[in-house]
Amino acid sequence: MNNKILRLFYPPVTFAFVVIGFVFNAPATGYAEKKISMLERLANLDSKPFVVVEASGKDVKSRGQGVVISEKGHVLSAAHISWISKEGNYSDDFRISFRGKEQNIPGGKIHLHTTKFSDREGAIFKEVFFGAKLVKTQGSRFLQQRDVGLFKIDSKGDKPFPKIDFFSEKKPRIQNGEVFHLCHYNFPHKPGDPFFLINPVEVVGVAQTSSGLQYLAKGYYRIGSSGSAILKDGKLIGIQSSAYTVNAKDIGEIPLGLISFHMVWRNQIKHLLEE
Repeated sequence: MNNKILRLFYPPVTFAFVVIGFVFNAPATGYAEKKISMLERLANLDSKPFVVVEASGKDVKSRGQGVVISEKGHVLSAAHISWISKEGNYSDDFRISFRGKEQNIPGGKIHLHTTKFSDREGAIFKEVFFGAKLVKTQGSRFLQQRDVGLFKIDSKGDKPFPKIDFFSEKKPRIQNGEVFHLCHYNFPHKPGDPFFLINPVEVVGVAQTSSGLQYLAKGYYRIGSSGSAILKDGKLIGIQSSAYTVNAKDIGEIPLGLISFHMVWRNQIKHLLEE
C-alpha cells in the first residue's frame, strides 16, 4: 500500500494508528522487493520464453512479439501479424526467434543471426530462428474471433522450451488501476540497447474493436510490440493487440502511450495444447 495514501487516514496523533501504519507498510515493501526480483529473474533468463514472430510474404515481412506457453513450443501472439498489408493477403510462412546466447532451447533451428556490438567491445547478440506453423481453429487464424493467434514451433529432440505459466485457469477479473507488465524486444529485426524491456502498464479502460472487447492500458511501448506478453505477478494474463497513436499534421503518427489487449487464461486453449 502506498505510504502517502496511508497518511491520509492517520489521525493527528495516536500511538495505536501509528503502529497499525507500520504493520501495513512492512509487507508492502517486501512485496515490492519480491516483485522486482521476479522481473529481474525473467529478464536474465537465457533463453527467454519471449520471442519474435515473423510472417513472410513474397517481398516483405510482418513481425511482432510472442510468448511461449508450453514446453512443446506453443506460442501466443497477435493473430494480425499473419496479415501482410502491403501484399493484401495472409501469410502461411512463419519463423519464430529466440534472442540470447542460444542456451536452454531444443534443436532444429533453421537460421542463426549473429551481430557484434562494436561500441560494447564486441559483445555478441544472437537470434536463433525456428520454423513455425499457425494453428487454426475452425478454419480461422483468430482464436475465438479475437486478435490472438496460436503458433507451434518446429523443433527436434525432447529438450523443453522455456515457457511462461498462465496467471489463471479461468477467465480472471481485472480492475481499473491494476498495474501489469509488458514484455517486449527492440523492433524491428536488429540489436538495440536495451534490446529487451519489462515495463509497467496500468489498466485504464476498455475498447470495442473488430476482434471483440479489449482492455486499455497506458504505459510505454515500442513500434512492433503487438503480440507482447502482459504479465500479472510474473504470469501471463494478456496479449497486446494494438497501440494507439494520434495523427499530427506534417509530423505523422505520435504514440499516445496507450495499448489494447485481450485477456488469456489456460482453460481457454488447454484443449489445443493437448492435441
